Amino acid sequence: MEQLAPSRQEIVRQILAEPRTYVLLSLRTASRQLKVNAATLLRTVQAMGFKRYHDFQQYLHDRSIAFSTALDALENSEDGNSVEALIAKSIDRDIENLRSLRSTLDRPRLVALANKLHGARRILVFAGDLSRSLGLYLDYNLGTLGLNTVAAITPGEIVHRVRHVNNRDVVIAISYGRGLQQTVEGIKLAHEKGACCVAISDTFLSPLARFADDFFVTSTEHLSYADSYVAGMGLLNALLVACANVHRRRNVSVLKKVAQEQRTGFRWYKESP
Repeated sequence: MEQLAPSRQEIVRQILAEPRTYVLLSLRTASRQLKVNAATLLRTVQAMGFKRYHDFQQYLHDRSIAFSTALDALENSEDGNSVEALIAKSIDRDIENLRSLRSTLDRPRLVALANKLHGARRILVFAGDLSRSLGLYLDYNLGTLGLNTVAAITPGEIVHRVRHVNNRDVVIAISYGRGLQQTVEGIKLAHEKGACCVAISDTFLSPLARFADDFFVTSTEHLSYADSYVAGMGLLNALLVACANVHRRRNVSVLKKVAQEQRTGFRWYKESP
């Protein structure tokens, strides 16, 4: 932005203030709405580093995701539809999120990550707010395999845990949208200390991407006021499949003990005789 002339900065500010308004507009339509020449708008976005206007639209799409609020999806849902119809559309959207994950997931990278987790001195999972549900799920199931893992889901936990990481550790940070400050600060410090840093978000504009050695995108597109974590859970389940099978013999031995506890352990309800 600072490389642009003041008049062009003002054009961009108008667009960035309402990315959802402009993301689907063609170059000509957007220029008419902004009351500028189409060639001027194109040269402006090219001066920012975008080769084509389409690339700028993709940036606006990611920005609209990063800066969306709980109210946005509800306002954009179709008022004329019945609640039952919106429920069906919500499930369809979840299915689309999963399809997107399936078509874009780099499976060899996930296998490589599973091997790193098995070789790590320690695995730290940073998450907070609603993402804590994903963080705790991953931590619990990696712990079931006997991996040395801990979930840090509060600012204090992250600060104290990250103080002791080194280059033999793996840090997995999960945060969506603009990124939760505690999670971003945590992965930043872990990166500075040489840990292998992995991040999961829903946009490449996430600040987590700046500090991640490996970055996975899972869509959270939704019709509700709450983000959809279906694709995020799908990614974690795929990672757990990889973790279970890259060292299959070792994990079968571990899971035999788990199965014994699941059959006879005190945690499980038993009918009275």
